[in-house]
Parts: sequence; structure tokens; C-alpha cells
Amino acid sequence: MKKIYSIVLICAIALVSSHCDKLKSYSSVPAITFDSYQLLDTVDELQNKMKKLVINFKFVDGDGDLFNPDTVADANSKKSKLFLIFYEKKKGAFVQVPDSLLLTPLAFRLPYDDVMKRDGQNKTQKGTISYSYPFYYPMPFDTLEVKFYITDMAEQQSDTAQIPNEIVLK
Repeated sequence: MKKIYSIVLICAIALVSSHCDKLKSYSSVPAITFDSYQLLDTVDELQNKMKKLVINFKFVDGDGDLFNPDTVADANSKKSKLFLIFYEKKKGAFVQVPDSLLLTPLAFRLPYDDVMKRDGQNKTQKGTISYSYPFYYPMPFDTLEVKFYITDMAEQQSDTAQIPNEIVLK
């Protein structure tokens, strides 16, 4: 009888351990993948005509320092950022648009979402980010390529992703 219990116990342990998923590990350097984009004709709060470029991309950050609610209130802390790089088409070739032409810095703080809070052993953060960028009339260019990357709070830079199509604004 003792032998039967031992065999049953060994089989149960083998069965349970074979169904346990191994903890998947990701790099502490954030990774991004382009998902989709939309170019919308819309108006702002003052009814000014504009176009809005909405970029959706997936991200994975293995050490979970992409979003941190503690840094939201602290103005001196490092923050995760999204960097957009625009290239305008000139004479059939794309050249980088200087930041000064767009009248805004091209580094934007990533929004913190409370669902990104991670506790316990697995600190990995992953999900989808949707970011919109406005273009007001008159637009200084008509055809763009857009590349982007993110940095985490340790200022580790992700790979650079690109919207696969030219974007025609006019």
C-alpha cells in the first residue's frame, strides 16, 4: 500500500510540474513593434481644422521601469518618453524635419496607466500604446515618413520602429 501511495504521489508531482509554465524573461531594454496608424481629419477645441496622426504600437519592458506611478508627482524624476522623428519628402528623397519647424519638442512623456503597476516576482510590463500627434493648417510639408522609439526611466532606448507607409498630409 505504501508503494502505491509513493507511485501515485510521484505521478501527481510529475503531472503538476509538467503543466507549470516557465517564467518568461524579457530584456530590461524596452522593445517596440509598430501596430497600426490612422490619419484623421478633425478640428480642435476652437474649431480649427487639423489632421491628427494616431500611432499604435506594442511594447515590452522586462524590468518594469517603463511606467512608474511614483514619478508622476515628482517633477525632478526621470520619465519614460516617446520620441517621434519626422522625415519630409523633398525631390523624391526623405530628409529629417528639424524640431524647430514643428514648433514643439519631439519628445513626449508616456502616459501612465494604473493597470501597468507590477508587483511580485514578474515585473515585466507589456501592452499597446496609442499616441496622437496634431498637424495644424497650413502644414509646412505634404508627405512624411515617421519613425519612433521610446526610453524607459533608466534612459534605455528601444529599437526604432517606422510607420511602413508614406503619410500624405495635403
